[in-house]
Amino acid sequence: MTSATGSRTGTNSAAWMAGIALGLPGAALAQGSAGTAPGTVLGTTSLPAVDVQGSAPANTLQRQAPVGRLQGTVQDTPQTINVVPREILEQQNVTTLEQALRNVPGITASIGEGNGGVNGDQFRIRGFAAQNDIYVDGLRDFGAYTRDAFTYEDVSVIKGPSGFALGTGSVGGGVAVNTRLPQLGNSYGMTATGGMGPFARGTLDINQQIGETSAIRLNMMGQYSSVVGRSDVDSRRFGIAPSIAFGLGTDTTVSLHYQHYQYNNTTDAGIPLVATPGSSITRPATEFGLPRGTWYGTDTDRDKTTVDMLTARVSHKANDWLTLSNDTRLSIIDRDFAYSVVSCDATCIGNFRGRRPASVTVSGAGAPYHQESWAIQNVAQATARFTTGAFRHELVGGIDVSYENIDRTGYSYLTARPTASIFGGDGDLSLARGAASNTRETGITTYAAFLNERLWLTPELSLIGGVRISRYEVDHEAVTLATNARTDIDAKNTVVDPRASIVWQPTPTQTYYGTYSTSTTPPGALFTTQNSTVGAFRNDLDPERNTLWELGAKVGFFDNRLGLYGSLFRIEKSNANAVDPVSNVAFQTSDEQRNQGVEIGITGQITPAWNIIANYTWMDSETRKSTTAANVGKRVQYVPENAAAVWTTYEINKGQPWNLTVGGGITWRDQVFLNAANTAEAPSNFSVDAMISHRINDRLRVQVNGYNLGDALNYDAVFGSRVIPSAGRTVLFTVAADF
Repeated sequence: MTSATGSRTGTNSAAWMAGIALGLPGAALAQGSAGTAPGTVLGTTSLPAVDVQGSAPANTLQRQAPVGRLQGTVQDTPQTINVVPREILEQQNVTTLEQALRNVPGITASIGEGNGGVNGDQFRIRGFAAQNDIYVDGLRDFGAYTRDAFTYEDVSVIKGPSGFALGTGSVGGGVAVNTRLPQLGNSYGMTATGGMGPFARGTLDINQQIGETSAIRLNMMGQYSSVVGRSDVDSRRFGIAPSIAFGLGTDTTVSLHYQHYQYNNTTDAGIPLVATPGSSITRPATEFGLPRGTWYGTDTDRDKTTVDMLTARVSHKANDWLTLSNDTRLSIIDRDFAYSVVSCDATCIGNFRGRRPASVTVSGAGAPYHQESWAIQNVAQATARFTTGAFRHELVGGIDVSYENIDRTGYSYLTARPTASIFGGDGDLSLARGAASNTRETGITTYAAFLNERLWLTPELSLIGGVRISRYEVDHEAVTLATNARTDIDAKNTVVDPRASIVWQPTPTQTYYGTYSTSTTPPGALFTTQNSTVGAFRNDLDPERNTLWELGAKVGFFDNRLGLYGSLFRIEKSNANAVDPVSNVAFQTSDEQRNQGVEIGITGQITPAWNIIANYTWMDSETRKSTTAANVGKRVQYVPENAAAVWTTYEINKGQPWNLTVGGGITWRDQVFLNAANTAEAPSNFSVDAMISHRINDRLRVQVNGYNLGDALNYDAVFGSRVIPSAGRTVLFTVAADF
């Protein structure tokens, strides 16, 4: 075994060495390196950073892949990865994960089913649920809650089934967040934002070098806000995230990161659907005159959540060809939740259309619950780069072990809720919580081993083969207290997810690839976010199987300042599960679903002053097989045919006293169907946003952001029988200071 330095002569040698300098596989250390700036390309020698915020490449194809099991840069990875860098997050004044993901077409947000199970961040990537597929610094972020972006360095979306890298789930892909960790050098930043809603928010970001190779960092956030255009929907949040790192710039780095985050939000179950006149298609009642501010909640409908997360990361470069890393996370989440789920039956619809008093039906699925959960995960990884004869290798292997425990108690109300008008108006009503009615306790243990090999047949042509083997064990007990009826489940599944790719890189700025990848969702994988899936065990359902086929290209222009990418993809899903929108019971349809399409994008600088990030995707989805014959040939629910997102900025007189940065963009998606029968739909979304910023001096900046400037009636979050209208026209003002 020899060090993977290799040699070439002539023009090809220069191209190959340039490729290594730009961060092609073989140049970057394992992602487990604590304290590495996102976008930094690591070579044989690690140099200390001198600026915490650094100068990450505007072309996001050149950034480090967002999860350690994916080595090299985004450009090297044979799969579509959309990156939203910190620069964009700051320009758009992003405060939540959901807002960050509006920059990525093909993602829809879900309200969640009844029983309060899946409220919080619930995304669908290319139409498929990504309920448990959120990762922070390479580790799974367990549980369903509304995430704040106050620690975010960047947000990425890995498109398509990725079981080999992410584990169970990841049907449409996964969301990967990199957070702000300590770095060498000192910096101090703060922001204050206020505006319509009302909205008030403050953040603090302090990085302090405390030794030759050590630093500490502190991020803090406080916010109070209301949603423009939604009556009585407000939020109070607070977060603090201290961290420390040792060995920065050396072969061994160690970091410890803690985050405490809490919020008290008004819950919003959305607007019911009603039938279109003269048609069996149901659409949001707001499309037929119901005010978009209508809210059906009560004074006791709240989501009070506390999240404590402790992460320890170690990376050690043993020698020139071997890097070892170990990442561990402990998460504790406490949640108290209640909301009002409503529907509009035939009588309600008739009265509403006839402009007579109409009453909605309030479901018992929104009854309050208290949930305590904790989870621990450890990922140990080794990355070896070496040569055997004429062939260069990159071998990544490791062990991924996790345990999650969820303890939930459900409650009833002492008195029944009065009849609710379709126009809402019960915001001042308080409902006293009664005695506990049911308990559920679940333990989920996962053991997984993964191995991925990249073999260079020539310096330009490489093959990738990988596999993950996962053992998934669920122990579940549910008790109905009034009758002492019990449900006990002890289930085990072993799944195998392979990956294979061929990659051709004729120059360091060109990548062409073909990829095959799978993922598996065993029964019970969504217990933490969708309790109704317990029905999958009663019926002895098979795991869902998901397969990706993708052909793509990623090319850099203008000295790699600008990146263009495109892909043709096809996702096939078998043994699909579904949740009945009325009974909230999971069942297996045995449907075979297919989503195929095209995605293209551009990222980086058109000129040194003109930045752009733009993405478009066209999707052709279809139910290919179903036990419900009428659903065959229908579009897959939540999948738009077209979706696009554009954000661009231009700097005028940068560095001069009379400077200005102007920017703007759009987000757009087609109409989507909300059920497999295609009889319920949410209309298309279109929003225009803009910003203008002025740097007063080297330390002080002012910024104005406008959102949904056309005041369009959009729907950000959808479900089978409900939608939540988006915020109306909103303007925010920000003052930011950097020292």
